[in-house]
Amino acid sequence: MSTILDLIGSLIFGGALMMIIIDANGAATQTQEQYSGDMTVQRELTDVVGGVESEFRNMGFGVADTAATILNATSSSITFLSSLDGSGVHIDTIRYWVGTSDELLSTQNELDRPLYRSQNGGGDVSVGIVTTFSLKYIDFNKDSMATPVVGIDLRNIQTIEITIEVQNPYAEYREVGTVQAGERNAYYSSSLWQQTRLASQNFKR
Repeated sequence: MSTILDLIGSLIFGGALMMIIIDANGAATQTQEQYSGDMTVQRELTDVVGGVESEFRNMGFGVADTAATILNATSSSITFLSSLDGSGVHIDTIRYWVGTSDELLSTQNELDRPLYRSQNGGGDVSVGIVTTFSLKYIDFNKDSMATPVVGIDLRNIQTIEITIEVQNPYAEYREVGTVQAGERNAYYSSSLWQQTRLASQNFKR
């Protein structure tokens, strides 16, 4: 009788131990997936931000003090002037804008959208995939400006706050029962970059 009880006890203990091992393995796998996703989005954000930061930093370079640097300004697009070759003689027109999520239906992340760039009215070039590309404009009085900024108000833009977010296009699906009302049914690693830049190199800090 005791042998049978010992056997049953061993089976129960072994089953419980197996469940603990399975749960631990699942947790370790999830942690590894999140870490891998975090590394992926950080690399992608660095790739996107590299070009954007460089051109926004040189916004207005070579443009005369009396000329407008920004030609168009909305919350999701901007057109500005800069001398890209550094000569200060040839002035280029650069435009950045964000597309719509409908343009990237092939990705698992429903918030993905392309970030575009064009130069001197040339062809549209996708410079990356983002979930957020947001622009905030601030005047000389440090007040936020309503968008779109139009007409003579474009000359009143002193600084621009740029916000870019990139999320992993590959979903890590959440278990049923862990998703609360209003939450997404998948987890996406994300990385956010935000910076404030002068609207022209002619401005003095």
